[in-house]
Amino acid sequence: MGAAALRNLTLLVPVLAVVGAAVLRHGRGDLRPRVPAAVLATLLAWVGVLAVEAAGAWWIFAPAPTTVLGMPVETSLGWALVWGALPVLAGGRPVLWWLGLAWVDVLVVPQLDPLVALGDGWLVGEAVLLLAVAAPALVLGWATFERRWLGARVVLQGLVFTGLFGWVAPTLALARDGLVWRDVLDHPMPVRVVLLVALVAFGVPTLAAVAELWRVGRGTPFPWDPPARLVTTGPYAYLHNPMQAGTVALLGVLAAAAGSVALALGVLVALVFSVAVAEPHERSGLAARWPGHAAYRASVRGWLPRWRPVVTTPATLWVSRSCGLCRSTGDAVRGLGPRGVVLGPAEEAPVRLTRMRFSEEGFEDRGVAALARALERVSLPWAWVGWLVRLPMLDRAVQVVADACGLGPRDLPAPVRTVAP
Repeated sequence: MGAAALRNLTLLVPVLAVVGAAVLRHGRGDLRPRVPAAVLATLLAWVGVLAVEAAGAWWIFAPAPTTVLGMPVETSLGWALVWGALPVLAGGRPVLWWLGLAWVDVLVVPQLDPLVALGDGWLVGEAVLLLAVAAPALVLGWATFERRWLGARVVLQGLVFTGLFGWVAPTLALARDGLVWRDVLDHPMPVRVVLLVALVAFGVPTLAAVAELWRVGRGTPFPWDPPARLVTTGPYAYLHNPMQAGTVALLGVLAAAAGSVALALGVLVALVFSVAVAEPHERSGLAARWPGHAAYRASVRGWLPRWRPVVTTPATLWVSRSCGLCRSTGDAVRGLGPRGVVLGPAEEAPVRLTRMRFSEEGFEDRGVAALARALERVSLPWAWVGWLVRLPMLDRAVQVVADACGLGPRDLPAPVRTVAP
């Protein structure tokens, strides 16, 4: 069988299998809740397959008019459907699927000659694919459908959309203009510094918005795996679509750095799509889900952040008055005038505290994260600092440094409770 026929079969067989599984699920009446999980798992698998192909030299695919990033799109998409959509739609335990897919892969891939020529270490490449691509795709599909492991869902979704919009799309756009990623950095050092500052400036609010949906909203950025509550804190207190605005801004920086016309056109298309399609759909959907959404949208813009935040709920920053350093920190925060924040003595808090605590309806933060929360209610520059400090993992590192500098836990007296006669 020729390479072209094999290339088509690598897509046709998975598509037929997925369609068959979808028809069976439709007959059982539970197809619809599985579709978002199937889409996410397939996208993750597709990006992962392309990334492994680009990073290694374990196999070489025959040239084809549909080659994308070194692999025919039929083959990469077929692989992604088998590892992503098929297990979600067919159902079953992810571990059993992983073992079965590993067995089938090892048997089928050597039979794909002349479509693909295997290198001496192709089994190593298979192991990398199964561990770094198939396993995460199975986890994402299962966790999304079952609504489990929220943190894993957020991280894996982040990999999906970062891979698509931060690597695949820019790489193809750059290639269209005869450019590569090296051209993004091919500038004098001062220009590189400016580009790095711009990337960090736009990247921090974007990541902070994802984290806010996770920590406060208990949901994800994916529209079909949404938060459980309306999120108006963090970057959302300054503009209502920080992720879209941040992504467009980051891609704009890349387009300017590389001088890519194709990427600039892609940024323009993304902007028009966001304004003309995504925003109206989001407005109607979220307004139906949360009654307070219309009032919130009327108070914040979509693309130009406010200087001062919109505050919808009051909060309390509990700071010790018996600790000199803590008292000075609290006084400094009070002097900045955060909106809707009342400073209360930690010694009089409803529960015994050992660290500064920021309490708002539905959530709370402690230590440096509590201080960062208060800063987010001051103004945009202070809010950016707060978002940076509260980024996942970085917040823990900052807390360790703060503890080492003398801002560790304090042994405060237990709150005095009055018993009614």
